Amino acid sequence: MNTVDRYRSFKGIDFDGQAARMIARIEAHTQGQNDPFWAYFFQRRNATEGMRYDDQLLLSSFVNQIRELLEARHDETGLAWLDQLETECF
Repeated sequence: MNTVDRYRSFKGIDFDGQAARMIARIEAHTQGQNDPFWAYFFQRRNATEGMRYDDQLLLSSFVNQIRELLEARHDETGLAWLDQLETECF
């Protein structure tokens, strides 16, 4: 079995693509909601001052909240993508 040591290299892993589709999925599920947590989530991602999270830190920091959102929406595809991110990138 050929495994990738994610702690040494992301070679062969499309992290940017995986992260982009997960962020888009989260946006689709939370758009139009007045939820303080998701407002904070996107504020940290888009910050121009103060602390700004890159996508890896943002997604890995809030895995439980993302999983809860995807489970509440019965989003099996999103959950599979989250599992893949956790396995390969976090």
